[in-house]
Amino acid sequence: MVNSAGEDGIAALTVAFERFLAGEPVESAVRDGVLASWRRCLRGGITPDHISIVFHPDIDTDGEFVFAAVPVLDQLESQVSGIKVAAALADERARILRLRAGEPAVRTWLDRLPIQPGLGFTEEAGGTNALGTALAERRPALIRGREHFADALRTLACAAAPIRDPISGRIRGVLDLACPDRYADPAMLALVTTAARSIEQRLLEQNSEREQASLRAFLHARRRARGAGVTLVDSGWPDDASAASTVSADDRLRILEKAAELSSAEHVGVAMVPLSQGRTALLLSRPDGTHRTAVEAIVDCGASRHVTSVSWPGHRPPVPPVPAAPDTATDGWLLAVSEPAIGRLALQARARLSLLCEAGCRIGTTLDVTQTAKELAEVAVPRFADYVGVDLSDRVLRGEEPAPIYAGLRRVALRGVTKGSCLYQAGALIHPLPSTPQARSVAAEQPILELVLATNLGWMAQDPERCQRVCAHGIHSLIAAPMRTRGITLGIVNFYRSEVSDAFEEDDLSLAEELVNRAAVCVDNARRYTHEHTISTELEQATTSLRQSLDRQRRFTTDASHELRTPLAGLRVQLEEAGLHPDETDLADLLRHALSDVDRLQAILTDLLLLARIGDAPSTTLEHVDLVELAETETSRRIGDPHPTRLDLTPGVLANGVPIQIYRVLNNLLDNAQRHAAHAVVVGVRRSDGMAELSVTDDGPGVPPAEREHIFQPFTRLDTARSRDIGGTGLGLAIARDIAHAHHGTLRVEDAPPNGARFVLRLPLADP
Repeated sequence: MVNSAGEDGIAALTVAFERFLAGEPVESAVRDGVLASWRRCLRGGITPDHISIVFHPDIDTDGEFVFAAVPVLDQLESQVSGIKVAAALADERARILRLRAGEPAVRTWLDRLPIQPGLGFTEEAGGTNALGTALAERRPALIRGREHFADALRTLACAAAPIRDPISGRIRGVLDLACPDRYADPAMLALVTTAARSIEQRLLEQNSEREQASLRAFLHARRRARGAGVTLVDSGWPDDASAASTVSADDRLRILEKAAELSSAEHVGVAMVPLSQGRTALLLSRPDGTHRTAVEAIVDCGASRHVTSVSWPGHRPPVPPVPAAPDTATDGWLLAVSEPAIGRLALQARARLSLLCEAGCRIGTTLDVTQTAKELAEVAVPRFADYVGVDLSDRVLRGEEPAPIYAGLRRVALRGVTKGSCLYQAGALIHPLPSTPQARSVAAEQPILELVLATNLGWMAQDPERCQRVCAHGIHSLIAAPMRTRGITLGIVNFYRSEVSDAFEEDDLSLAEELVNRAAVCVDNARRYTHEHTISTELEQATTSLRQSLDRQRRFTTDASHELRTPLAGLRVQLEEAGLHPDETDLADLLRHALSDVDRLQAILTDLLLLARIGDAPSTTLEHVDLVELAETETSRRIGDPHPTRLDLTPGVLANGVPIQIYRVLNNLLDNAQRHAAHAVVVGVRRSDGMAELSVTDDGPGVPPAEREHIFQPFTRLDTARSRDIGGTGLGLAIARDIAHAHHGTLRVEDAPPNGARFVLRLPLADP
């Protein structure tokens, strides 16, 4: 930690802050917590020369919280008497409720600063400051001098500690000590933390006093009600052996669960709880006059009965008459005395435990990333949120490590209580802006709560029109939680609540984080499985491809050996016969046949070499090939074809390719057509479905459907062309198809009405 009171510390912080604003790396001169707060301020659009501190006239300066804090403030004021230190008490929204400044000089100093009751000092309004930062990080904070983000606060040194409700754990407010930076002492943080704990203890004592008063009032009411025939023993479960033996552990749990439900209501409620051995328990809850609810229980040994009335929070049924105890009643006791709020907390705690238990069973049932995200949404709606959207990196869906969120997140799951919410639908690619709660949650590596979306400018900036429609649908609050595991962020989970539910509270942050953390482990396991499965599939495909390649090589070698051996064998026979009978040999005829066999061998070797080199041409050798010009040139220079060639050309059809290879395809197709045509051959060029199309059509016997793929294999001839005197090398069509594939095109054969075959080469059109 830098001592900002020293000149070196001030200079180092000033340089670090300037580097931070310029987007440059910041050295170790800044504490991690302060640097994180600076980043939140920058994302929130705060500038050092302007802060938006707002006065709130509706603060509660005389409530229960302030009542508990005043004695501690008095004691704290006496402790810092004679020191230029002021104490401020703020609520959970960083609004100052009480301000203590014992020294006149301190009061004068405070009057010159924007530190007065009613002013709010959240980080979103005032930048990095002890009050706002302690609330944002939910822990004590010490901010000195140049560590403040706003220029107006840089003469201050402040230490603040959050104050939590001892029962619910919610943050009720913040206690702050402030002084000029030159008088600051690191012991301020320990002092303010101790004072905050004292206020928490006072809050707990207030609750205890109310509990005792509630019990006394209830016991007094019970004594007045004895004439109704309700016999009660001392509070708690029955103490005598006979009574205790009649209430099993399971029965007690059922009764306590129903008692928690009844105690959460603020009115009279009656419930019948079925127990074991055919018995029932009658539970009666009623206010005791001190804002508390008392619950009585009577065990009935008679026939089992169903619950006749259940009282839930927010539901006010007609108040039934208080029933008298049945004749068979054996035991009755005062079961519980509690505030409705405490009862609701018990119900919430039980509901949350139940939700987490269900999440552990239902999330991660498969090793599929998308399905796991959907399971998280299904578990959370409607028990925790009204709408849930799960956004993951596309790389996670492919089984890879996630990309940064600025690369975009894919919404893989969306579930809600109703349709038409206007939220991003599944499949949408979202690029969260830095000001959005989603981006801030990723940067802070913790969930972000937005109580009122309609006034949240950072959230609105993402898509103002869509956000307005979302608010119009009734959605009002949001928790954005980063899905993190192994120190990396896989995506973001968005929990929304609408008008059918209350807004999220701070307590909900921990539950949202727990749900998302459980899902994150399952999503990461599914991602790893996807990655390993993809690698396994690729290896299997590579093995299959290699096996097929080896099979093709083996067949190719066999066919090539046969094709080469045939002319060699014929040449050898002719030469051996000439050697045995030189006088009977016609030398000219021998040479003519020998040269014919040599030409055939040379053609086969040339085609084999070309077949091996197809696809080796670099992309830089590709040119714009005018297919019309190519067809005209190639057909005009062919001499000796047995059948005439007619052209059917559409001008201006260009394709990207290696010209010599496209010429070779057309030449091979023309050779094949001339061998099979009966009267004529037609060469056509046109555009078709965004592709350049070159076709060669003959009017011969055509190609049977069963042979249309087979003829593109090396050394394949149809029965009508088996004679090598009129046939080619058997490689022409194989070479043509390989050239087509190397150019990202296709070559296929189809019928040519009324008869014949039409070979169609399709290539991508060249860019204009």
